[in-house]
Amino acid sequence: MIENIRQYFIDNNIIDEECRINVDFLGENPTEFAILPIPIDPKISEGQYIDGSGERQYQFQLLSCNDYGADVMQNMANSSYYEQLYNTIEKLNKKRILPKIEGIQSIECLNNGAILDVTTNTARYSIQMKITYLKIKNPM
Repeated sequence: MIENIRQYFIDNNIIDEECRINVDFLGENPTEFAILPIPIDPKISEGQYIDGSGERQYQFQLLSCNDYGADVMQNMANSSYYEQLYNTIEKLNKKRILPKIEGIQSIECLNNGAILDVTTNTARYSIQMKITYLKIKNPM
């Protein structure tokens, strides 16, 4: 699932493919990104359908390491990126342009992004996201 999410960000120009997009690791060099799963109970509903299938969720954070400091324009650009990301995900979701995940119903941002921590020259930003999908019960 995570590779399909990563590819979705690249294919839809959400993250420039020249940027490094890691999984479970965020480096210290601007501009890098990372996808980190959030440990939650994936079940939204169990046995919602006659065959026992149900809705599931997959939550993750998209993190980035960006240039940061006294330059107001740079800091505004960082914040603006996350505003645009939120809006882009919302528009793509409405158009049904979704990651290639079996049974996917939606992808959405759960917040509008925020700074996690800063150093003198860099800041780590995070936005939480959720994918909702239908899990088909496998026959035994």
